[in-house]
Amino acid sequence: MTTKSYNRPYTALWVTLVAALLCTPAQAARDNGGHTHPGSLETNREHREPDKHNEAYARNKESHGDAPAVIILDTELARETGLETRIAGPGSIERHISVYGRLAIPPNQIVQIRARFPGVIRDIRVNVGDPVARDQVLATIESNESLRSYELRSPIAGVVQDRMANIGEITGDIPLFTLVNNDTLWAQLKIFPSLRFEVQPGQNVHINHNGHIHDSHIASVTPGTQGQPYVLARVALQNSRGDMAPGDMVSAQVDAEKVNVSLVVENRALQTLDGQIVIFVKEGDRYTARAVKPGRTDGRFTEVHGGLRAGERYVADNSYLLKAELLKSGASHDH
Repeated sequence: MTTKSYNRPYTALWVTLVAALLCTPAQAARDNGGHTHPGSLETNREHREPDKHNEAYARNKESHGDAPAVIILDTELARETGLETRIAGPGSIERHISVYGRLAIPPNQIVQIRARFPGVIRDIRVNVGDPVARDQVLATIESNESLRSYELRSPIAGVVQDRMANIGEITGDIPLFTLVNNDTLWAQLKIFPSLRFEVQPGQNVHINHNGHIHDSHIASVTPGTQGQPYVLARVALQNSRGDMAPGDMVSAQVDAEKVNVSLVVENRALQTLDGQIVIFVKEGDRYTARAVKPGRTDGRFTEVHGGLRAGERYVADNSYLLKAELLKSGASHDH
């Protein structure tokens, strides 16, 4: 499972938000003595009509209460700033095991071609690196017994990996060509003893090859060779595009456990404010920093035990901009 990167540059997003806030004629409410109270940001719809040219505004709370910090953003500005929301609800928390390995060609996709009858090689039509089709002629050999020529054909489609034959040579029992098919590769993952009983055939696995994630499952688990202190979990990967090669290093996340929970949020939505884990909950044009009680996490989703209800809409993308604005405005403080 993969975490997605943000599409908007940080600088552009921040300039949009700050520019809008600079248009605000007043950022904090003052008491009768003209002193600003650095309380939590909240709207003041009852006492002040917002300037029609403002796209974001907030005021300080008139007393140091426990009301949550609130930022007001209209729909257009929220979209320009890159704030994207999700609806909180049930989901699953997965525990993963990190392992490493290399890509290899499955044995049934490696073919060594020998002459059917001893003879003299009269013609060779392929070289190392050439692609070949199934039943394509590779060479012509003149039989020593019949003195008649016969064709040596490829039993598979693939690529010529090795050639051990030249025109005029006498064929023996050695292979003349080695052909391989790379359309499917194995990821051979090393599983050490401490993880041996947590990795089984059939488990889902996510292979990372040069930053690209390939989802598959474990086909088999077999002992290592020559007394190696690990077993090999083999995972079949489609390689029709040819962007993977035998010998390439890969990392993998094995799905070891999956637990269904009643309420989850995306990890990127979580922010730390005043020593608490908070989520920005959207209600209309109000974005409220609400403290939550997180539970189990798998690096992508986090279980929530309190502070958020199923069905509520929260900010997932770029929630850090809202946190930064609260800190800049002095709305975050210890009670």
